[in-house]
Amino acid sequence: MTLATACWVGQLLCTLPLDGRPVRLGLPVPAAVVTRGLRASGGATLQWRRLPIGGAAPDPVWVELAVVGHGRVAITAGGAGPHDSGSGPACVREALREESPHGPITVTRWRWCNGVVDERRRLQCTVPLSLDGEAFAVAEAVTTDGFDAVARAAVWCRLPRSLQSATGVLPPAGRLGEPLRRELLAALPALRELPGRRGAGDYARSGGIVTNLEFDTTLAMLRCALASRDEAVLARALRSARHLLDHDLDPRSGLPFAHGPDHRSGSPEPGHCWLQGLLWLGCLAADDDLLAAARSLGGALAARPPTGSGRDERARDFAWPLLELEALLALEPTPELAAAADRLALAIAARHDPVAQTFRFGEGELGRGLYLERAWVTGGIVLPALRAHLRRRPDRRLAELVRGVEAALVRAITAAPQGVPLLWRTAGGESFGVVQACADARAVMLLAGLAPAELARFARRDGIAERLAGTIVPDDPDLATTWTMVARCEWVWR
Repeated sequence: MTLATACWVGQLLCTLPLDGRPVRLGLPVPAAVVTRGLRASGGATLQWRRLPIGGAAPDPVWVELAVVGHGRVAITAGGAGPHDSGSGPACVREALREESPHGPITVTRWRWCNGVVDERRRLQCTVPLSLDGEAFAVAEAVTTDGFDAVARAAVWCRLPRSLQSATGVLPPAGRLGEPLRRELLAALPALRELPGRRGAGDYARSGGIVTNLEFDTTLAMLRCALASRDEAVLARALRSARHLLDHDLDPRSGLPFAHGPDHRSGSPEPGHCWLQGLLWLGCLAADDDLLAAARSLGGALAARPPTGSGRDERARDFAWPLLELEALLALEPTPELAAAADRLALAIAARHDPVAQTFRFGEGELGRGLYLERAWVTGGIVLPALRAHLRRRPDRRLAELVRGVEAALVRAITAAPQGVPLLWRTAGGESFGVVQACADARAVMLLAGLAPAELARFARRDGIAERLAGTIVPDDPDLATTWTMVARCEWVWR
């Protein structure tokens, strides 16, 4: 054993508060630890395996911990090796396939060492199915859990914020977004899921529109659950992830159906595709199905570049896919995904207007040199996507463009002390017709485009909290969309 590897032996990775019920959770650990194995204290029974994410040589490595024990159980480096099959001393995992008149059924069982048996059955519909008064279309799935799925991973709601932040799903704790967090939590009881099996995990907004988890409700719920330590909200996040997997995916494009009057009525498009919620829940809950779905969505995005032209060329069709691909690349680096993300970043950079100090897309062109700058899209989607890209692929010129556009947003916010500027018209370097708003979710998203230090300055000195007060109200007819737009923003949890 070398001195470097010896230093890892006995290192505390986490301490799990257990009550005797089995737990299965994902945890990122240093690659050097994986070679030394893992062990659990206090007589707890542990087995672990690498999760199917990360490629050939990841660091850190995401592993599944399957543990049965009581009290505070320390997981440390230096112990047993992996059980790659998913079967070991803590549980035996069985995967079976059954046939039914409506399609194949995948059965997964976990037989725990304390006698508990978990079973999940997933029917993949190959013909239309009517069940309990609901109609399921071909390519939809019906998942039935014969156990409390959230209880297996709910320990994440009891772990320290520092460990939650180390995963990357949450920022370090702070008071920056505290007023908005209070509003989000107060509105949760009014945020009701749609009824039935097909509705569970999804929500509606005004006009009878099914949101299809627009803006990534799964990610929003997950961040809320961890930050507030609320297992019921974590259960909501898991239901949303399962809903997307079972009901919202188009088998032809591989992308989710966009929002519409039904779950599968809107047209799939890159600008309405989010995989981060699936990805993080797959990692934290050690759920292979969710991880596979996140990878599949990433592949579908990489294979479908933006096609709009003229007024149909939309920033979101470039920036949302880039943001999602970069999130996946941070955990699953593959040449195909990287090439697709690089193309999107170059395409956005090519649309930079040095006079207007923005990235210019066809949807904003008004003719005669006039451009409608949708600042909340630039700040809320484009800049976060480019920053994520720069973390993987540093580029001095692109970084300068990002700083210049951010500076333009800062000037606009400073010049509008009564609200947050959401959009304006620009021509020849002059801006006019500024639309300001207070208590608007788009303003919350715009602020996501600012660097943390700049955002903190506004929060301290410029009354941002006052301008955003009342953004989340329980009687909002579009509460599901508004709530998600705010809760998905990382800075709100800082």
